[in-house]
Amino acid sequence: MEQQNNPTPIDTINPSKMSWSVYEFEKKDRHPDWLWTVGLVFALASAISFFYGNIFFGIFLIAAGVVMILYARHEPKLLTISFEEKALTINGDLIPHDIIIQFWLDETDKPDKLLLQVKGSFVPIISLPLQGITSERVRLALKPFVKEEFLRESSSIKLFDRIGF
Repeated sequence: MEQQNNPTPIDTINPSKMSWSVYEFEKKDRHPDWLWTVGLVFALASAISFFYGNIFFGIFLIAAGVVMILYARHEPKLLTISFEEKALTINGDLIPHDIIIQFWLDETDKPDKLLLQVKGSFVPIISLPLQGITSERVRLALKPFVKEEFLRESSSIKLFDRIGF
């Protein structure tokens, strides 16, 4: 089953009301050796942990290895993101403008990303890829409701992107 990398934009003319669809992350094709390597590293680390008598850490390493392999194999979801006058909607989940502290459009990578700092959220900075829509349109839609201020993605997220997650 071939995955489409170019989701279709669903833009409208009104800058305060627009929407687009994009995958939550870019699916990476991994060689089967990658899975074997990850499994072997976690198996060896847990064996060393068991050898030194740290049973709970060894069990944690086994669970972490299984979760990492399962996460690496799952397919990305298609996100439908829309702006309206009172809220931002991501797949039906409403994020009112008053809980968005600030936004930033990161135009250094491809695709461009919309970074939102949200108060009262488990994940304080939400990163949304912009495909099929321009950064300027998003800026025009958000500027009346939320202040634009520099934000940066977490270093750990950039590291995980770099090593293939």
